[in-house]
Amino acid sequence: MAGDHVSRFFTDIQSALSKLIVVSRMEARLIDLVCGLDVSYKGEEGVAAAVLWSLKSGSMVDISLYRGSVFFPYVPGLLYLREAPLMLAALRGLTASPELLLVDGHGLAHPRRAGLASIVGLLSDKPSIGIAKSLLHGQILSDEGSSYIVVGGERVGLVYRPRAGRRIYLSVGHRTDLELLKTLLGMFGDELLGPLARAHKESKRAASAN
Repeated sequence: MAGDHVSRFFTDIQSALSKLIVVSRMEARLIDLVCGLDVSYKGEEGVAAAVLWSLKSGSMVDISLYRGSVFFPYVPGLLYLREAPLMLAALRGLTASPELLLVDGHGLAHPRRAGLASIVGLLSDKPSIGIAKSLLHGQILSDEGSSYIVVGGERVGLVYRPRAGRRIYLSVGHRTDLELLKTLLGMFGDELLGPLARAHKESKRAASAN
């Protein structure tokens, strides 16, 4: 396990990186190629899957897998240390460049406003959105039929309930904004989750293969 001084060091790095995260407008109608990013584990190894997906056709275009050692234990709020290196390596293996990253993790809905999705977006210089299965940080505010994730008085994400399954938590990652999340959900609904579901399936399959 990492010592407190090591965790504090990487927490300070995360806080510094958070100052580089950009919230900006992106036209949803111009987006086609997105990339779902997820990691599965077997022992001390992790396998990241980067699934390039066409939103217009609703199908996978390409897939890149990367297997590597995990050097840091799971610490809430520091998931980027375990998964960002693997995700970035898998992302580099794609044959085409995605216009938007959909990351299995949080973005600004994080104690230091720099969750896994924000850091992967920052380090790859690509717009990103965090899509997580549980709430890490913030409060839920319901307003006019929508449920928002609020951090420090700012709306940084949305709560969405798929037709089948538990509710999920989407948050702004890097070079995106809340309006993009709302528009994409309005346009695609559950179909927006397709790339991540496929990434989870492929990473889990690869991790258990040997």
